[in-house]
Amino acid sequence: MESIADQNASRVRLPTAARWRVVLPAAIFVLTAIARTWHINRHFAMLGDQIRDWGIALGPFTSLPLVGPATHVGGYTIGPAFYWILWSIRLVVGPWFDNLPHGGGIGQALLYSGSDALLLMALWRRTGSPWVALTAVVLLATAPFDLALSAVIWNPVVGSILARTATALVLFEWHRRSLAHTAVTAAIAWSAVHAYTGAIFVALGVFAALLVEEGVRRNWRGAIPRACAIAAIVASLQLPYLIHRAASGVGQPAMGAVTGSIAGVARGRNPLRVMESGAAYVHAVGFIEFNPWYTGGVGWILLVSAVLLLIRYRHDPALVAVTILPQAAALGGYALWAGDLQDYYYLSLMPAAVVTLILGITTLVPRRAARVATVALCAGAMAIVPARLRFASTLPRLPEYEVLVSGSRQIARLRQPMRSIEPQFMLPPTCDPQFIFKILGGRIDRQAEWRAQIARDGRVSYLR
Repeated sequence: MESIADQNASRVRLPTAARWRVVLPAAIFVLTAIARTWHINRHFAMLGDQIRDWGIALGPFTSLPLVGPATHVGGYTIGPAFYWILWSIRLVVGPWFDNLPHGGGIGQALLYSGSDALLLMALWRRTGSPWVALTAVVLLATAPFDLALSAVIWNPVVGSILARTATALVLFEWHRRSLAHTAVTAAIAWSAVHAYTGAIFVALGVFAALLVEEGVRRNWRGAIPRACAIAAIVASLQLPYLIHRAASGVGQPAMGAVTGSIAGVARGRNPLRVMESGAAYVHAVGFIEFNPWYTGGVGWILLVSAVLLLIRYRHDPALVAVTILPQAAALGGYALWAGDLQDYYYLSLMPAAVVTLILGITTLVPRRAARVATVALCAGAMAIVPARLRFASTLPRLPEYEVLVSGSRQIARLRQPMRSIEPQFMLPPTCDPQFIFKILGGRIDRQAEWRAQIARDGRVSYLR
């Protein structure tokens, strides 16, 4: 006879499939976090944007801006969510790393890996295939360009994290549980726009997904409250921006370059750049997801995959809304843009592109061979990971960061003000060699008697 202890053990023992649904996301979280933060304390890219934003996060919450970071085209993003998140990272993760900026990079990387784990669970549940889900997440998380930026304190990366999280919640059908879940999903999607304006296309797809199923069923009693919840969330998140505008005056718009480009097309001053927009998007997908083997041809594959996905998943409008709609909206949106189109503009769209490619391609496989084909696809994605990691390590970093930290620690231990901290090696123009020293408690005094020099090997010398 089975003992009571054996009976209790059998009750708590998870079935094999259920165990894998816990183990696999946990493994993805750990492994991607390691890949993103490997030796970050040696080569963290501490440039102008990172110094500015981490410096803001080191202050009290009440001193945070009411809007987002300044953009390279003028203006600023439309809300402070990026600084809220960065400040929270500094509060939770920063003390473990003496509040040095690479601690912020580690916190950001952990959030990114969390979004990967959530996307894996969502795709697994949505498609019923762990192999399809794992293939998509591995391709996304190990894309060299994305991987190299994932632990760099930078608002486009945080926008990508939030956009990926909102997409995953939709695919997980989390928003169906209650109106509050819908509101939280909408808040995450709009916070992505706060962090980076280019995430607006993903946010539109998420908003459409939150409403489309009720709309298709013509269940207006369900759709209208959801629409009101989305509108209320967006309005609430824009209150800080409105306060900022009221305090700073009407002469400081957030994204003047964007509205100027749209106005230029509407008034006929600028052409509608449809072909340029399409070419830039295809190049971005190829550069971000297919390097170092990108040679072209991605556009046609992506187009065919999108058509196949529309046919196969036409009865799943929420899936279509977070895959096809953001890409189509981006093609149209950037056709209105008068400036140059950089690859990083499209970071938040990569989950939509990769899921479209994988689901589109797998629709061509006969049902009898589906399992074998998806396992082979996943094995192929795994096989190229080492090469992608090696390529990511060649992308721009700041190898002098470790030397700056080591030297600054030595100088700070003296507890003496310094006139300046001078590295005896070249740094990028926007890098401030005194930033780390000041975080560690050092004080720069232009009237001080001593100045310090840091050699390339980390040794410090002092000069009067």
